[in-house]
Amino acid sequence: MTSADPTQVLLAGDWHGNREWAAECFAVAEARGCQVILQLGDFGLWPGREDEWLDHVDGLGAASGVSLVWIDGNHEDHDSLDRWRAGADERGLVQMRRNVVWASRGARWEWSGWRFGALGGAVSLDRFLRRAGVNWWPQEIVEATDVERLGDEPLDVLATHAGPTSGAESRPLPLPEPIVRDNQMVRDRIAEAVRRSRPRLVVHGHYHRRLSYQFEGIQVEGLAHDRARDGDGWAVLDLRDGIALSKD
Repeated sequence: MTSADPTQVLLAGDWHGNREWAAECFAVAEARGCQVILQLGDFGLWPGREDEWLDHVDGLGAASGVSLVWIDGNHEDHDSLDRWRAGADERGLVQMRRNVVWASRGARWEWSGWRFGALGGAVSLDRFLRRAGVNWWPQEIVEATDVERLGDEPLDVLATHAGPTSGAESRPLPLPEPIVRDNQMVRDRIAEAVRRSRPRLVVHGHYHRRLSYQFEGIQVEGLAHDRARDGDGWAVLDLRDGIALSKD
């Protein structure tokens, strides 16, 4: 992976394949001295445009000197990711382009001595409006095997797409029971992963708004999406003296 020991990391919420927003995040990272972006899912790996999107993001990385590590969300081409997974290294990291790395579910790595982990995936609440294998994939769901792969060793930062608690969500919507059930199951599995790895910080995307809350004594920060205002779609994680999060 590039930028093996960054001192500052730009955390970014959902990108949804938005080219202009990706460019803005790379510009923010470069301006603030971040050597790497950690993107928290709904990256934008969609059928028919995977190579174009990866090449675009790789070019942004080359031009800015900032590398990208991303985790998968629910809105990704998971069939494509199943094929990429065979190229994961022993840490669970997949080098997709020179400046683009996918941290698959259960991946673990270190930056500047701090232990990071990844547990992507979530539930598409609108999947009843989507077509399987076209714009929705059942592999979006966080599986028990993903939690097992992450394991019990302590972490400092855990990157997820969905949050570990329903407190991160807006008011309940009337949804088909299977979606409600799967959504609760995913939250429960993420909560289990948090309990097992006991990170100092959990960071996630998915809810399209800036969130800051506690889960069983652990700080959780949610980042907004590609249409966010006032910098809510990104935050700087400073690793130089502890783990400090800020917008500046």
